[in-house]
Amino acid sequence: MQQTESGSGTQRESAPAAAVRGTESRRRMLRRSLGMAAPVVLTLTSTPVSAGVCVTASSFVSASTFASRQTTLPSRSRPCNGLSPTAWAESMDWPVGVDRNTAIFKDVLDGAPISGFLPNVTLLEVLQQPNTLEAYVAAVWLNAYNGGMPPPFEDGDAVKAIWANIRFNHGAYSPPDLNAQPLTPAGTREWLALSWQ
Repeated sequence: MQQTESGSGTQRESAPAAAVRGTESRRRMLRRSLGMAAPVVLTLTSTPVSAGVCVTASSFVSASTFASRQTTLPSRSRPCNGLSPTAWAESMDWPVGVDRNTAIFKDVLDGAPISGFLPNVTLLEVLQQPNTLEAYVAAVWLNAYNGGMPPPFEDGDAVKAIWANIRFNHGAYSPPDLNAQPLTPAGTREWLALSWQ
């Protein structure tokens, strides 16, 4: 117990009451300081703000086990400047030679979709389902065909080979390097998305 002085003599105050009084005075002080200037809160993230980073599938496997995004990627990585499936679906400016309304997925990628699409589905119809593996592949192919993408997405033929690999492995990419682990289906989508994230 604490003793406090009052005008008529000594009075005892309990410890909990003193703690409450101390907390209230700190709250009043905080309120006064907030009235003068509000504190600034800065949030930092490790995900990239601009375009994605292209990496080979084997480098991607060694950099991450898909549990978290790494702040640094392997030395064999280069910036990508691609668009996402949603961005391509909304864009009216497709690469020259690719008709936005009539380009057929299986004709462009030399292989039909493997899940939930009709055989003659257009690229646009696939891109309008942006969370599908096929939409990811279509976006990467358009990015590559549009030009300026580094390996492994350097051109349309490279993406066709990636799609053939994914089809052969039932929705998961298996790197040609025999020492590299195959990607999971979710890991395959995450790797492809590096071209625009």
